[in-house]
Amino acid sequence: MPKSKKSPMKKPAAKKAPKKPKVIERIYDGVGPYYNFVFGKLFFQDGRETAIELLNVKPKEKILEVGVGTGLTLPVYPRTSKVIGVDISASMLKEAEELIQAKGLKHVSVEQGDATKLRFADNSFDGVLGNLFISATSFPRESLLEMKRVCKPGGMIVLMNHFKSEHKLLGAMETAFNPVAQRIGFKSNLEMGPLLESVGLKPLEIRKVNILNLWTAVSMVNEK
Repeated sequence: MPKSKKSPMKKPAAKKAPKKPKVIERIYDGVGPYYNFVFGKLFFQDGRETAIELLNVKPKEKILEVGVGTGLTLPVYPRTSKVIGVDISASMLKEAEELIQAKGLKHVSVEQGDATKLRFADNSFDGVLGNLFISATSFPRESLLEMKRVCKPGGMIVLMNHFKSEHKLLGAMETAFNPVAQRIGFKSNLEMGPLLESVGLKPLEIRKVNILNLWTAVSMVNEK
């Protein structure tokens, strides 16, 4: 009898590699001119003010904002604090610097940096805010671990971001939309609970913010 031919083995489809920081930088350099219009006072001021409230900033405290963008949150910080803003996009930071000069924010400075490799020493800050970036980075866990590292023990860590809805239908829609969202530069179905648990953070307070309450501001105590 003739031997049966073996069908060729199919190689499993390769997973798409996460976007590298340089790719993310190019994406956000491109959206810089539109960022203030989309994320300005009309739809996102509530979230910014809530995030700063949750940070509970005290006089002379040193605060780090990761994902500072064009600096829209910077005027909200108390002027008695010391604030450093970090972002990967040089073009956005240029706008942030112009805002700092225009508003006379002498307690604020900004610099370019990668959220997964912050240049600061351990326990450098009294509080850390991750502002609208944790679903935009391809490395949310690594970024959050860095935020923990540079935050003092007992310090406050706050995220203001969109997370996957716990509502079954809306969550399914966000997952279905995710391939399109990732082309734009963010993940629409990032789950908050598993992310925080993976780095040993527990929500202290959760508030729904911004347009249609589709965004979340969550505070956590950095228990090292």
